[in-house]
Amino acid sequence: MMKFFSNIDHGIIIALFILSTIGIMAIYSAGYPKGSEDIIYKQILWFLTGIAVIYATQLIPSRSMLPLSNLFYAVLVLMLLLVLLAGSSKMGAKRWIEFGYFQFQPSEFGKFLLICTLARYYSVGKIQWSDKRVFISGFILAAVPAYLLLKQPDLGSAVVYMVIFLSVVYAAGLPGFYLYNIFMMIFYVFARSMGVQLFITSLLVYSAILLRYSKKTYSALALIITAVSVSLGSNIIWNNLKSYQQTRLLTFLDPEKFSREGGWQVVQSKTAVFNGKITGMGFLGGSQTQLRFLPEGHNDFIFSVIAEEFGLIGIIVLLTAFSYLFYRMIRIVVKTESRYLFLVGSGISALIIFQTVLNISISLGLMPVTGLPLPFVSYGGTALIINMFMVGVIISVGKQEKII
Repeated sequence: MMKFFSNIDHGIIIALFILSTIGIMAIYSAGYPKGSEDIIYKQILWFLTGIAVIYATQLIPSRSMLPLSNLFYAVLVLMLLLVLLAGSSKMGAKRWIEFGYFQFQPSEFGKFLLICTLARYYSVGKIQWSDKRVFISGFILAAVPAYLLLKQPDLGSAVVYMVIFLSVVYAAGLPGFYLYNIFMMIFYVFARSMGVQLFITSLLVYSAILLRYSKKTYSALALIITAVSVSLGSNIIWNNLKSYQQTRLLTFLDPEKFSREGGWQVVQSKTAVFNGKITGMGFLGGSQTQLRFLPEGHNDFIFSVIAEEFGLIGIIVLLTAFSYLFYRMIRIVVKTESRYLFLVGSGISALIIFQTVLNISISLGLMPVTGLPLPFVSYGGTALIINMFMVGVIISVGKQEKII
């Protein structure tokens, strides 16, 4: 038994403990003075459950996931369909399944199931990226659940699912130039809304890069035409967005101008971060937090609560804990010999890093509001336990492959 516990990467456990402790303090402050005790007890219970899940994960052979990966995908799609058919609605979105007092958000667990499915697909045989069907097939595997998420609607999670796909195919060997073109097409979906000058300038730069580095001129011209078509067709995408999703994009571009329509969150978040300065305003002393000017301070904007009350020093502690966690996870992944487990670990690491960077960027007004929590810090049971479970999988991979 002692040998079992000694093989656990305790550095990761310590990093998780630091992150969750900071989160619990911020959650308490965001709910103070009413209702704090109830949500704090829940968050502590979820964290302890997550720790138990990490240790329980070590008893499961990592390679046993490989033959189950196809089944995982079926479970993923069925769960998301069940949400649409019998899920509970909150704030205009149907994202949860309820069992009495217990609530479960399938999209969170679905992230792990999708990672395993894509890892299985791209770990079998030698991949020929020149065969476009290899990329398209994986894209369809990710696009189906992403579409079901859009129907909830949950744009943030749908974006995360596509990021999972891109991270796994890149880890599987997708050439960087391919990935660059994908990101550029995503950029051109929104380029026109950022102004004609930016659109024309970026298109000229993109065209020059394509003509310089593409092996075939007609391929470069095809991509340029595609970029223009995507940009011109962005109105269709815009018109299919929900009104609150359109508002989030508008407030990202100019939060002060659209403060009444939803930019209030971003403005108050940036104000809270600025208020913190070096040492912060003190625990339970943040003006934006305590006066309730900061919406969703216990969840989406918890970084702003931490910045306001603990200042730059608190931010440094938070980012140091995240950085150490990421370092330990990536260290295990890059040394993994199994291609399947390498892709699973890469997908998990990319997912947690992306959600962390995205949430902090939103709090600073650098990205549109998506409703995604800060991993291991924000309030919420499903996301916390699932994230800790995925970290447990990486620890298990390192232990069983004798990396730790």
